[in-house]
Amino acid sequence: MLRFREWRYMFALMLPASLPAGPVAIEDLFEQPEVAQIKISPTGDYLAIKVFDDEAHSLLFMKRDTAEPVGSLKYPGTNEVGNFYWANRERVVAEIYEVGLWQEAPRYLGELFAINFDGSRPELVFGYRSGEYQTGSVLTKKSSDYAWAEVIDPFPADDREILISSTSMSASHGERSVAVMLDIYSGMEKARKHASTFPGGRFLTDGDGRIRLATGLDEDRTLHVEGLPEGAEEWVQFPGTGFGSNFNPIAIAEDMNSVYVTDNIETDTIGLFKLSLDGLKHKKIYSNDTVDITDVQLSTDGRSVYAMRIDRNYPSYLVFSSAHEEAKVFKSLLETFPGRTVDITSRSDDGRFWVVHTSADVDPGTFYLFDRDANTLRSLSRSLPKIASDELSAVEPIEFETFDGRKITGYFTRAKAAGDATAPMVVLVHGGPRMRDYWRYDPEVQALATHGFSVLQINYRGSEGFGEDFLRAGNLHWGDTVQQDIIAGTRWAIENDMASEGRVCIMGSSFGAYSALQSAILAPGLFACAVANAGIYDLELLYEEGDVEQMYWGDAYLEEVIGRDREQLRAFSPVNAIAALDAPVFIAHGKRDKRAPYEHAQRLRKELDRHDKPYEWFVKGREGHGFYNTENQVEFMKAALAFLEEHLPEPGPE
Repeated sequence: MLRFREWRYMFALMLPASLPAGPVAIEDLFEQPEVAQIKISPTGDYLAIKVFDDEAHSLLFMKRDTAEPVGSLKYPGTNEVGNFYWANRERVVAEIYEVGLWQEAPRYLGELFAINFDGSRPELVFGYRSGEYQTGSVLTKKSSDYAWAEVIDPFPADDREILISSTSMSASHGERSVAVMLDIYSGMEKARKHASTFPGGRFLTDGDGRIRLATGLDEDRTLHVEGLPEGAEEWVQFPGTGFGSNFNPIAIAEDMNSVYVTDNIETDTIGLFKLSLDGLKHKKIYSNDTVDITDVQLSTDGRSVYAMRIDRNYPSYLVFSSAHEEAKVFKSLLETFPGRTVDITSRSDDGRFWVVHTSADVDPGTFYLFDRDANTLRSLSRSLPKIASDELSAVEPIEFETFDGRKITGYFTRAKAAGDATAPMVVLVHGGPRMRDYWRYDPEVQALATHGFSVLQINYRGSEGFGEDFLRAGNLHWGDTVQQDIIAGTRWAIENDMASEGRVCIMGSSFGAYSALQSAILAPGLFACAVANAGIYDLELLYEEGDVEQMYWGDAYLEEVIGRDREQLRAFSPVNAIAALDAPVFIAHGKRDKRAPYEHAQRLRKELDRHDKPYEWFVKGREGHGFYNTENQVEFMKAALAFLEEHLPEPGPE
């Protein structure tokens, strides 16, 4: 049984949270949620709860009706629980994440652990240490699996076996994947079902558990897809014209002869399509003219598609299969929680009990238990119970026309205590660049907004979510037009009285840190300061160091997004233009960063010293790409806020 805080969790689940009065503390905004995930058992009798305590994630099992703890899973040492699945009515399979002595962020190294809800029959069933844990009995001794496991299908109706993808370990991730049946009690591999033709393989099963689709990626990032049509004995390779450039298989359709995918077949934006399993026919179900589908709602068994989420500004949902049982429940939940994101995490097999998660810009998230028979909804746990929604600042969508007429969207969060006054503003640039900002709770945004700064977020060209043309417009233009979008958005905000000239700073992590430096160099006088965390500052170095270059497809990706023109790479690298920088810089980095190696920060610091430019230095020895440790996050945020306050002047007289 768990000894850490188990009664605290029991009462947290049963009673409404009491919220303290007073301003939001930075520590509370960045706190790890005490409850990270909740899933109900197939019988509906038990809840598996992923909790955070003692600096690690563990599993706690409770009775649904009384919240009485009945079992637990807490890995020894620096191991912690990752994703988990109910594999049958009594047993859960969980990933093992490791925290090394040399780094803060946990890593998944492919191991799977299985345990019953009452804490009995614990077994390491897959991974490089699994042979060490074999107990013997009548089974042949199990050897260690030097591979990464990914659960393909937990087969809840099968009492002993699940289907996993096994991929041999390699630094480049360039190994082929094999679909394997795994005994969740003994850890023995029962049968190999299918191998991907190329590395990076993914597999989809149909309603009967048969593998019907497999994908792989070769080293030039060309996607290969093969399907097994109903009644066919041989797999069929999809023609290259049978899918678009954003092919993502979701689920085998109910007809057993086609697959639901999100893709951009004959469209610019990513929509939902239905493809035949020979790749020769497709049918468009839905696409939006301006934005990609953000997400597809799958039934909890992963067999059916019933809704989609769209994010042009606020999240919106399209429920297109109202006859489906989960679609009806989902639609009623959307009506119950208007203006919020909604996700069904799990349900009981009889369809009575459902675990639901909701969130919003001013709510980090809340778990609920829905009893369909009684038509009741009970709050289970709030992600960050110390924070009250009315203490936070609302996030508002914005849209402007950039320097060349292209429409750009983003979000503006007004400083909480600003009232009618114009507060100093921070342009917070997202990373990627193939990511985007969403309307959601963001601790960094709220830390700035609740401590005196308005926040502008810009989905510049090259961001995902707005179609292929918009995404590819960022290729080979990291250092010019991408930054011009950020600069144009900043000037637009000033013109529209969201900020005052001379009282704007720019801030970001990863690509956002690169943009903070590059935009400040391209627009002298626009930004009073720059905060850069885990940034890349020398584009040529990306071909020499870091995990992107080491990956199987790494060179192909870099050639696509930044090219190999050395003159342009140097021109687009902030380290080569520090003489033009007129803003003081706050540099933060982790020494264990593999994505943007520490060498980037060192080269930037050398150039700042050489040109006698002012800067502050914030480095953590065990952190990787961005700060994971909560104490480090809080320390960084407090130091960044102090830096912003120092360099953003008070408003002058009217």
